[in-house]
Amino acid sequence: MDASVVEAIRNDQPIDDPKLEALRRLTYEMVDRRGWPVEATQQRFLDAGYEPSQMFDVLVGIAQKTLSNYTNHLADTPVDEPMRGNAWTSPSA
Repeated sequence: MDASVVEAIRNDQPIDDPKLEALRRLTYEMVDRRGWPVEATQQRFLDAGYEPSQMFDVLVGIAQKTLSNYTNHLADTPVDEPMRGNAWTSPSA
């Protein structure tokens, strides 16, 4: 992934690519609004070229990442050596 996209996601900033931005926005709202993204966000996602079923793919990705993160927090799992350069701590942590 391009570093500018990663930084935009980490900083809750828009992504220049409209399709990726629609995905970022839907994902953010799914988490922030606990599964209730606003209709306009859903429509932007579809207008960007995604299929309705892909909203469920976003949901599965959120669920998988949440389960993984929470498990690693409880287990105090260290970041693998090859990924340490990409380690990031949330500003709210």
